[in-house]
Amino acid sequence: MSSNEASSTQPSKTLPILAIVFFFAFWPVGVILAIVSIATFGGDKGSTAKTLSIVALVMNLALVPMCGVVGVLAAIAVPNFVKFQCRSKQSEAKGNLKALYVAEESFRAENDRYDRDFAALQFTPKGQKIRYTYTVLPATNEAFAAEARGIGEMEGDVWTIDNANAITNVESRCAR
Repeated sequence: MSSNEASSTQPSKTLPILAIVFFFAFWPVGVILAIVSIATFGGDKGSTAKTLSIVALVMNLALVPMCGVVGVLAAIAVPNFVKFQCRSKQSEAKGNLKALYVAEESFRAENDRYDRDFAALQFTPKGQKIRYTYTVLPATNEAFAAEARGIGEMEGDVWTIDNANAITNVESRCAR
């Protein structure tokens, strides 16, 4: 038997390989090609083409539902991640309001009154990206209140602090 005769009896691996390739781009076409290639090479025992056909079918039928499961898990995880990210951005407001409280108390210890002027208080908001505007509301000799109001991506988020060091989230952007 010549080498030409031996190669002509070998089934072509093109169809199962196409089924595997189509799995990555268009999985329904991959399933159809895998089924056709199994039917085509069903009678050839132990051929690589038949083995590849089975691999293509298993890939298309087993891995596609796994992609769906991953999609469902992502649909659950992404909203939770967005809420977590929003709450972490709120930590800027809470941290800066606490620093403002300390500055007010330090100023009051020296001057027997609270003040609204950030320069007098020696207060500057900290953070890589400032997402809030800070304002000292009415300040008297006995009491003060300050507010952090979200800007840009945190617009609609409002925090307050008072001379009792009570920090409150008046309006939350993260609850939406």
